[in-house]
Amino acid sequence: MGGDHFEWFNATNQTALRPRRHLAFAHPLVPDSCERIVFLDREERCKYANTNPSCINQVFLFNYNALFYCQCDTDDLLGLACTVWLLLECVLIFWVIYFTTIQYFVPALTVIARMLNMNEYVAGETILTLGNNAPSIFGSVLGMKNESRHGYSDAMSINLFMGVFATSLIMWVRPLAIDSDYFLRDIGFVLLYVTFVDFSIYYTRGYLSIGWAVALSLICPIYIAIILIDQCLQNRKDRALSLSIPNTTEPEPDRTTQAVRTSSVTNTARRSPNDKIFKQFFRVLDTLDRYRFSSPWAFCKLWALVKVVPMIVLRLFIPEIYTDQSAHSYSKLLMCIQITLTPTLTMAFIAEKFDKLSDKKVLVLMVCVVVLLPLSITALFYSRTDTVPKWYKSMEALNLMGCLLVLFVMTKELNSLLEAVGIIVKRSHTFIGCTLYTWGSGWSDLLLNLSLARRGLPRMAYSACYGYIIFSIFSSVCIPYLFTAIAPSSTGTNYVTKGTLGATASTFLLISLVLTILYAVSTNFMLRRTGALVGITMYVLFLIFCVFTEFEIIHAYGTDHTLDHDHYDESYST
Repeated sequence: MGGDHFEWFNATNQTALRPRRHLAFAHPLVPDSCERIVFLDREERCKYANTNPSCINQVFLFNYNALFYCQCDTDDLLGLACTVWLLLECVLIFWVIYFTTIQYFVPALTVIARMLNMNEYVAGETILTLGNNAPSIFGSVLGMKNESRHGYSDAMSINLFMGVFATSLIMWVRPLAIDSDYFLRDIGFVLLYVTFVDFSIYYTRGYLSIGWAVALSLICPIYIAIILIDQCLQNRKDRALSLSIPNTTEPEPDRTTQAVRTSSVTNTARRSPNDKIFKQFFRVLDTLDRYRFSSPWAFCKLWALVKVVPMIVLRLFIPEIYTDQSAHSYSKLLMCIQITLTPTLTMAFIAEKFDKLSDKKVLVLMVCVVVLLPLSITALFYSRTDTVPKWYKSMEALNLMGCLLVLFVMTKELNSLLEAVGIIVKRSHTFIGCTLYTWGSGWSDLLLNLSLARRGLPRMAYSACYGYIIFSIFSSVCIPYLFTAIAPSSTGTNYVTKGTLGATASTFLLISLVLTILYAVSTNFMLRRTGALVGITMYVLFLIFCVFTEFEIIHAYGTDHTLDHDHYDESYST
């Protein structure tokens, strides 16, 4: 466990020191981790949750450990009620991630991919993958100085979830025929990256030098370069093909359509540009689900009321993407407010999280307001309430900014909450990382990919899952290790540990990817539901393996039970 040891020797009636049996020979000291709180007396838990650095590092917005052990730990029944309340909060955060993904993020990514004329594979590997991993990259940059001995294990568990379980669900929801070149290229890079990372850690015995860290970090940029070059070559081929085919037919203008457009423009010009501007604003903020609220079930009524506030906040913060010029949910006043509100709140969050900008947060907000407020006023004068302006496409940038911030905040808070729940229910950190932490991190990406598959873009969703693994390893493993290796206070070498289930997760991932290749080749790259059953079975086997390891029924790959848990012998801690 990396801790110091007490050595016990029995020299009575012996001519040489001889160690006692193994259990008395080495007793690991209690490491300074937040999981240790369950071994303390109830009177000490509240102070430990508020002052211990390992517990403070888990806090993102709220300190759930302090909330539970200071307010709810006085009684077992009250503790059970608080645990249920925390689980209900998890459900609410899950829904916020789902609603943001389906309502705002998916339409924006779809429009951008069509504007750039990308095929489904390239769009999934670039636009969608970068969008999905932007919160992870941002979180890695914010937390580079935070050391986590489970970073590799958590990353490989999430990659197994996305590369095996998510792809299997996509195949189940929408069976697809995939191009063999794109498929083999993507899955080949994933196999190369995972294998190379495992080999590097094994060969260096966990001590990665600057050279190894740089080599690991170069694979992702090479992958992006190959994708972009492939897209450029494909676009050139498409342009050459379109030029070789003459276009001799020209459609005749539809006079009826022109007359209708002229009449609508004339009627629009007669109206005031601010006609019913406040009525329109409050109409788009009316987010009550009346269908569920009219249900005879009290639970449905309560759920309809609970959703109102989060939906209003999301509607105010994230601009909506409209695919036509007569969107019912358009509001001119809301659009003008979002031009200033969305970037200002985003910069406020960044200033709050970066230590160098926290003291200048007021200055940052003032600069944002001074720069953006004239743009909002200009938009107020050059837009109308009865039509969506043509320049509204530029609001897609604010849409992506708002979506990424909301998904990042909700995912980080969900992970913090799940870690606290794991400590409360007295489960090991490794087990929580491979289950609750993984599901919390991959929930939004899973919903996004399933939504794209249902909308007729299964290849984009499928390729995004493999692209996710490349960017996940790059952002969650390679960037932090490279930063630690080249930091001014670093010795040039960074020690990496796989955790108790890291090697197991990577082994399951490699085996599952090889099975996927064999299945695709045997079916002529027709990915059907039988292949989905294979992937789901592999992931279920991994979860069973995690449960058996947690309860010490079997050993994790390459470890023994002394490393499987954070179980401490308190009698030897002092």
